[in-house]
Amino acid sequence: MATHSRLMSRTSDPLDVPFKQLTVRTLPSRSVSSPASEAVERVRGEFVEMRGFSPTLQQAARLFHLPQDECSRVLGTLLKEGFIRQTTDGRFRLITD
Repeated sequence: MATHSRLMSRTSDPLDVPFKQLTVRTLPSRSVSSPASEAVERVRGEFVEMRGFSPTLQQAARLFHLPQDECSRVLGTLLKEGFIRQTTDGRFRLITD
C-alpha cells in the first residue's frame, strides 16, 4: 500500500485539467429566405426535374400546393427571369424545351 500511495502522490489528479482558452469559429452567414423565394426555388426545381413539363396556371397551383394567386406570382417571377416561357395556349415551359 505504501508504494501505491507514493505513486498517487506523484501523479496529478485526473480531474485537474489545465485551463485552455477556446476559439469559436462562426459559420458563413446565409441570407434569410422568405417563403416566397422558397416557393420560387421549389417550382424552379420542379421544372428542371420534369423536362417537358408544361402545366397551365391551374395545374401548377394544384401540383405545387399553392394558392392560385401565389402560384401566378411565382410563375411570373420565373417568366421575368427568363427561366420559363408561356405558350400561346397558356402553358408554362422551361426555356430549353
